[in-house]
Parts: sequence; structure tokens; C-alpha cells
Amino acid sequence: MKKHSCTIILSAALTALMIDSSSAFIPPYRVLPVLKCQITASCKPALMAPQILTQKGTVRAQNDAPRQPSSLAVVPPSLSTLIPAAAATLIPAIPSSLLPPKPLIPSLINSLLFALSTNKISNHLTPSGLVHAFILASGLSSFGGWTHWSTAVCYFTLGVSVTKFRMSEKTAKGIAEGRGGRRGPENVWGSAAVALVCSLCSAFADATTGECFRVSKKLWELAFVSAFATKLADTFASEIGKGFGKTTFLITTLKRVDPGTEGAVSAEGTAAAVVGGALLAAFALALGVINSKRAFMIATVAAFFATNVESVIGATIQKGWMTNEVVNFVNTLVGAVTAIGLATRFGI
Repeated sequence: MKKHSCTIILSAALTALMIDSSSAFIPPYRVLPVLKCQITASCKPALMAPQILTQKGTVRAQNDAPRQPSSLAVVPPSLSTLIPAAAATLIPAIPSSLLPPKPLIPSLINSLLFALSTNKISNHLTPSGLVHAFILASGLSSFGGWTHWSTAVCYFTLGVSVTKFRMSEKTAKGIAEGRGGRRGPENVWGSAAVALVCSLCSAFADATTGECFRVSKKLWELAFVSAFATKLADTFASEIGKGFGKTTFLITTLKRVDPGTEGAVSAEGTAAAVVGGALLAAFALALGVINSKRAFMIATVAAFFATNVESVIGATIQKGWMTNEVVNFVNTLVGAVTAIGLATRFGI
């Protein structure tokens, strides 16, 4: 029984520290070093003085009075002493901003908001798209908090709005988005998978270094914003270009092509791309997801650059083997990576 007592206490303490009623979820790799320290200090023999065996078979401490053998048993730490000691060492050392929030409450709020707005949202999402959007929103709200969730809502709202511009005219020309602009699962993840990964990396940045995969929390936040800014810039460029563009050119050859051609650009669409990326970045700046004008500029520039990279992909290698959703994924990835690169070079 004594042999397993420390193992039982370790398991209980680990569980109590990882899921505590008064603190956020703490990943195991942050708990184990502290528990090791506490157990090393606590699981010591009650008799610390050098011990000798008397001729009568009893054990006593050197330079001390004889003691009973039972007093030499290893005394395991109790939960009442181990858990507070470990928690006192661990919790203050971890800034709360570097820990993901409790997932339960944000998920419940997200579920409630989805339930209240399902009828309206379903006008812009297919049934399966609605389910996948709910999963995405749950992940963002649980680990990125309400600011990440709100950033995604901003992207969705502005993207849907600009898609509806001159929808009847674009439909008549055969260049409107399929399904009347309603998004399916492939659209959800093609547009937001990169942003979700950036949000998770930001949430699980190490407490000591403030990094995840050797990239700082601030850079992951910037990449998250840039991914959504890139997709919104692309949506603005595409929809405004198709609806209002007077002259469109193929980005690789500058030859005139019809509106809606993959890789086509126009002056109106190009200007709209800048506006779209800037709007999303400004919204994130106002919420505090990014916290400097330089970060705002980097997100806007990265979004514009990635949007033009997407046009080059559309004009060259997309035909035949890359779907729009794959291109969207690559597009947002380029935007996020570009933002990290610019911020590393120029700072934020």
C-alpha cells in the first residue's frame, strides 16, 4: 500500500492541477516539473538524522534517543499539503493571458448564439456548412476567446455582404458564386483552417517562453488576423471585380480577359482587396487581437500580397488539379506566413 501511495497522490494532484475550479486548463507538460519538485521535497523519511542499528535490533538515530521502528516509515505528502504547494508554485508563474480559457462557458455561449441565429445564418450556409461553421466557431471561442470568435464573425459578415453585391447580374453572366453564395464545409475550412491553427498555437504558447513551435504568441495572433484578412481581401477583390470591374487583365500576361476568369485582376478589384484586408485588420486592432499600427499595416500588406499570389496561382497551376478551396487554403497560409516574416524582420 505504501509503495503505491505516492503514485496515487501524484495522479490526484495532476488531475487537480490540470482541471482546477478556479483556474484555466493547464497542459500536463507544465504540471509535471512542479509536481516532481514538490514530491522530491515532500516524500522524505520522517527521521532525517543518520540511523544506526543497536545490538537489540532496534533502530535509533545517531546522537539521539532510541526510536520505535514505526517512526521510520516514509510519510507520503497529503493532498492538503501537496496540491496547494504545487499550485502556489505553478499558477503565479503562468500569465493567464498565455493559457487557453475554460472551454465550457464559451462553447455554451457560442451554442446559444448559433441557436438564436440559425434561421438567418442558414441563408448563407448549407446545412452541412452550418455544422462545420459551428465546430469552427466553438474552437475559436473556446481557445481564442471572444476576440478571435468576433474576428471570424466579422470576416463572415463582411464576406457574405460583399458576395451579395449585384448577385443577379453576376448570376446572369454565369460568374456568381455557386449555390447563390451559400458556403459549404469545403468553403469553411478552405477559408478558416489556417486561422484556427494560428488561434490554437496562440492559446497554447508556452508559459515560460511565450512561444509555440518557436514562434511567439504575438506573432501567432498576427498570423491569425492576417489569415482572415487575406481571405476577406480575396473575397472583396473577386466579388467587387466581377460586379464593378470594367476592364480585367490576366495577372501573368496582362492580356484582357472576361470578368470571372481565374487569375483575372481589375483596378476596382485590386483597390477592393486593400479595403477588405484593412477592414479586417482594423477590426482586430480595435478588439486588441493585434495591438499596434505596425501590426495593422503588416496584416494589410500581407493580405494584399497573398491575394495577388492567389491570382497568380489561379492563372497558372490551378486549372485541372486544384480546387478553389485548396487555393483558398494556400492563399490564407501565404498571408499568415508573410505576416510572420514581415513582423520578424521589422518588428511589431
